[in-house]
Amino acid sequence: MLELSAGTGTPLRTVCGGIGNCTACRVRLVEGQWPAGKTDRLRLGILVEQGWRLACQFSPRRAVTLERPPFSVDDL
Repeated sequence: MLELSAGTGTPLRTVCGGIGNCTACRVRLVEGQWPAGKTDRLRLGILVEQGWRLACQFSPRRAVTLERPPFSVDDL
C-alpha cells in the first residue's frame, strides 16, 4: 500500500521505514477485504475492530477503499 500511495500525490507517511512499528501509515478500511495481521493487532489494538490497518503491512490483491486518519498537528 505504501508503494501505491506514493503515486497518488499524497503518499502515506512512514517513520519506521515500513516495518510496522510507528503506526504513521494507518488507514481505515471502508470497503473491500483486508484481514488484520499480527502486526496490525499488536500495534493498533482495539482500532483493528474499527477497520484500522497498517498500510505498510498489506499488498492488495483486490480493490479496497481506504480512509486516512484526520489531520493533526502531530502530522507536521
